[in-house]
Amino acid sequence: MELRPDGTLLVQTALSLSSRLSAEGLSSNGAEVERLVRLTLGGDTAAFERIIQRYEIRVMTLAARLLGARDEAQDVAQEVFLRAFKYLHRLDLRKPVEPWLMGITVNVCRDTARRRQRAQSTFVDGEGPETIDESPDPYAGLVQKQERLIVQRALSCLPEKERLAIVLRDVEGLSTAEVASILQSSETTVRSQVSRGRLRLKAAIDRMVGGEL
Repeated sequence: MELRPDGTLLVQTALSLSSRLSAEGLSSNGAEVERLVRLTLGGDTAAFERIIQRYEIRVMTLAARLLGARDEAQDVAQEVFLRAFKYLHRLDLRKPVEPWLMGITVNVCRDTARRRQRAQSTFVDGEGPETIDESPDPYAGLVQKQERLIVQRALSCLPEKERLAIVLRDVEGLSTAEVASILQSSETTVRSQVSRGRLRLKAAIDRMVGGEL
């Protein structure tokens, strides 16, 4: 993939990619997930373990994107599922489980960031989480890694709310309504944050690609 000097292709490519670590079947049958939730509420802990198996990678991937460290992402995932188990009775079974878990993940990441990085204003620091490189061409894989690193650094330059909106909407692929629910905001506000965030992200990438890394 060619890295264009203006960064446009890089932005389009990065924002269209969903995580390679996401397992197939996360958009699993809603009735099955509802059944597992009801079994858990009835005292079946094995059912909750199956819920964890379905969503653990999804939660860890989002946490890694927000915090930029795999070890922290693992800690976050543990806390997310502890909270999920504690508050499972509050879940509206008429709605998908995944956005609810994403909301808990965002809150836990915020708590972690405040606790461990009080002097910083961004979630992401360093080179970000590693990803699996499935490319048969090692040179192509190197370019993709460079692109991911640039985007990760550019994301860290965004204001928190815009970064969260971009990650949830463009990277994680949630709907505007779901993002608004997670961030406790309106859909109009989310659209505005995503729009501004995309412009800021492109500007940051333009500077980096232009030699200001």
